[in-house]
Amino acid sequence: MTQAEARTARRRAEWTMVAPSSFAEAEAETRAYWRAATSAERLNAAEALREPFYGKDQIGGRLQRFLEVVPAE
Repeated sequence: MTQAEARTARRRAEWTMVAPSSFAEAEAETRAYWRAATSAERLNAAEALREPFYGKDQIGGRLQRFLEVVPAE
């Protein structure tokens, strides 16, 4: 069995399909899924969403610092 076939078999065993009948039910299913996910799984999902927007080279980037001088009254 190749690595791709093993991954496919693992996903088929782990994933379940849910067909919600309303948007509220879909929202509840989504919230239940993320509540059950480990913190590492949530962090990996956030990184997977961040990377297409900012790229891999921006992983170590920091927020820009700024200084504002306010005159004393």
